[in-house]
Amino acid sequence: MAQVIHGEFGLGIGTVVPQPSAPALWNRSVVALNLTPEPGDVGGNLLLAERAIREARRAHPDLGWVVLPELFTSGYSDLASVHRYAEDAEWGKSSRFFVSLARELGIYIAYGFPERLPGTVGAVGVCDSANLVGPEGVVLTYRKRHLVRSIQEHHVFVPGTELPVVEAGGMRVALVICWDIGFPEVAREAALAGADLILAPAGWREPWGAQYELSCAARALDNAVYLASANQIGVYPEARFHTPGHVYGPDGLRVSTEEGERSAGQIDSGLPAQWKRFYGSTYLDETTPLEVCS
Repeated sequence: MAQVIHGEFGLGIGTVVPQPSAPALWNRSVVALNLTPEPGDVGGNLLLAERAIREARRAHPDLGWVVLPELFTSGYSDLASVHRYAEDAEWGKSSRFFVSLARELGIYIAYGFPERLPGTVGAVGVCDSANLVGPEGVVLTYRKRHLVRSIQEHHVFVPGTELPVVEAGGMRVALVICWDIGFPEVAREAALAGADLILAPAGWREPWGAQYELSCAARALDNAVYLASANQIGVYPEARFHTPGHVYGPDGLRVSTEEGERSAGQIDSGLPAQWKRFYGSTYLDETTPLEVCS
C-alpha cells in the first residue's frame, strides 16, 4: 500500500504522515523502458508498454518499479495536437490500463501522459504529466514544472506546482519529468521531502544526450538518491531521441545494464543512508558552516 509522505495527492497540501519503523534491508530491481511510441496511437502504445513490462517482469522476478518515457501514451511528437489525447489522471484509459497491469504483476509503473485538467476542454487545460500506479491504484500524479520554452511547451501545457512523495514498494518515491532533471532544485526538493527514489519519464532530444546522462547522474549524487529515467527513442518529424535512460545510484554512478530497449538495475534499500554517512551529506542548513576556499 502506497502512503503519502508529502504533497497534495490524497491528503492536504503539505501533510506529513508519520513513517513506519525502518524495514529490513533488501534489493529489488527497477527497469527503465526506452521505447518508441507511435504518435497519437494511444491503444497501440499501451500494448507496446504491456509487452515490454511483461518481458521485464519475466527477466527480473524481483521487479519493483518500471518507468516509461515522457508523454508516452501519445508520444512526444506534434505537441500542437497533443490535447486530443489528454485524459483524466485517475479515470483515463491509460490509468485504468496500467493499474490493472500493475495489480496483476505486483509492481509500480511510472508513465508520462497528457493530462486533462478537470473542467477544461480543447487545447487549454492540458498538463505534461506522469502517473505512478500500483496494485492499489493511482498513487501519485506529477505535472511537469519546467516547460521547455525553446520548443513552445509553455504555450501547450499548464505547468505544475506540487511535488508529491509517496511510499511505494518499500521506497519513498517522487516523480519528475525530463527538463526538470536539469534543475538541481527540483530533485533537492523531492529529497528534502523524503524521497530516496526518483523516477523520471523523459523525452530528451539530441544533440543533448550527454547532458541528459550527466544531469541524471548529478541529481542522484547531489541528493544521495536513486534516479531512474526512461527516454523516448526514435526519429520523429520534430526531433531525434537517441540516448537511452538508465538507473543511477546515490553515488552518482550508473547501476543499470542495457538489455535491448530496457535498462535494468538493482536498488539496495539501505544504500542512500549508508552513502550519506560514508561520503558526507550535501544538505546545507543554518547550522552548517560554509567552506570557503583560500
